[in-house]
Amino acid sequence: MNENIRIIDLRDFTDGSNPYGTARGRKAHAQLIDFIDSKMKSKTIGISLKRIEGADISFLRECLIYTFKRYAKQIAFFVRDIADEDIIDNLNGAALSGDYIVTCWTSNKCFFVGPKPSESSRALLDAVTQKRSATTVQIAQALDMSVQNASTRLKRLSEDGFLVRAEMTAESGGKEFVYHVIGNSA
Repeated sequence: MNENIRIIDLRDFTDGSNPYGTARGRKAHAQLIDFIDSKMKSKTIGISLKRIEGADISFLRECLIYTFKRYAKQIAFFVRDIADEDIIDNLNGAALSGDYIVTCWTSNKCFFVGPKPSESSRALLDAVTQKRSATTVQIAQALDMSVQNASTRLKRLSEDGFLVRAEMTAESGGKEFVYHVIGNSA
């Protein structure tokens, strides 16, 4: 996917490497909003947690999840450079609390936290995640299903926030949708 991905270092918006609490989360959220509104023109933004040693659920919910939700139809966000399992668990708790799906990257591996996809769509999500990008036809063929069924499920995964959908011109001259995993690793 030919996109301009911008990376924001979350540590630049906190008062320490172990941010916690609702009040600090709201303060960091306000700073992030100001920064994004004034300086970011990208449709995809990665949040690096490289210099974050720990963060609790309330901070991550107030700071990240509410920022992501604010721009949900305009900007695709992802989180990368996650230091340890505790931060992943707390980010998952924040995403569940805020009812928002977050794409995460660690060591070139993509995974999701927050609400889970339906069991019937899991195989499609796994197939796109493995390829990083795929058309509806490619996924339908790989999973031996009808293009219409794959199209319906992939569209839903995109609407739910697991994937980004882009319209392309097919070889036949018609339109074709390509589904992409949000972001990348460091």
